[in-house]
Amino acid sequence: MPIIECIDLTKTYSRHVTALHTLTLSINEGTSFGLLGENGAGKSTLVRIIMGFIYPTSGSIRVLGETQVARAHPRIGYVHERPIFETRFTGRAYLTYLAQLSGLWNSANTSRVTELLTRVNLSEAADRPLGPYSKGMLQRLAIAQAILNNPDLLILDEPTSGLDPRSQWDIRQLLSSLRKEGKTLLICSHYLAEIEALCDTVGILSRGELLLHGKVDDLLHSQSVVEIALAPDQSATDIATRLQLSEHIVEAEGNLLRLVDSAQRHVMSALLAADIPIISLNPVSKTLEEVYVSTTLTGNTE
Repeated sequence: MPIIECIDLTKTYSRHVTALHTLTLSINEGTSFGLLGENGAGKSTLVRIIMGFIYPTSGSIRVLGETQVARAHPRIGYVHERPIFETRFTGRAYLTYLAQLSGLWNSANTSRVTELLTRVNLSEAADRPLGPYSKGMLQRLAIAQAILNNPDLLILDEPTSGLDPRSQWDIRQLLSSLRKEGKTLLICSHYLAEIEALCDTVGILSRGELLLHGKVDDLLHSQSVVEIALAPDQSATDIATRLQLSEHIVEAEGNLLRLVDSAQRHVMSALLAADIPIISLNPVSKTLEEVYVSTTLTGNTE
């Protein structure tokens, strides 16, 4: 079941500024979705519309089955890129207060807060003021508050931005565990390797348009490349030129030939006919970074 449905969604701030242009997107229940794009691509605008903070100029949106998005708020958890805390609170007091606002009182409140402090590895620091907390600790606390009410949808804006490598790893482990539990995650991030590791599907925005979206595995293998390793003493460039294979070759480096899968039969036939020694043949997957750069440079759309 789609958790988020956008149909021809457009948001115009002024006559000359269109943040989103006829965006159509569906995010299914239980999906971990990565939203990619440069600064100004429209990611923040889309998240604000999904959260019901602003309204689209045209088109329609449905979140958790609600066309009036504000009605879905109790079932959404949100982690802002730069969360703000009242530093006089302790970690435990902060979560306790927010749990009360969510309708949890007495033993139910205490039990849920203790459970979450353990889950985000803040039990030892729970009764310390937030002022001395590191940025990584504060980010884990922000995730704890976002999942207080066990939301059906969790939206995270740059969840590891500015964190040290260990803190980034901690956050990724936490998100990975939520993903395994079947939570629907919407993650906005500039860290493409992180999105590749955490997300099932991705969407690439540029200048308000959705250039590409789909399953990560499908996008990484949509243009499969095959690598042929020749004998170490063979020059891939010279052989490609001599056998007139250059038009079929994506890259020739050292003794390696890389070509699109559709050219594999032709190139292999030519190499075998010329008695060129072949050591191995292996498929080469693209990285999400390569897909992103290729898509945004060419402006390809689905």
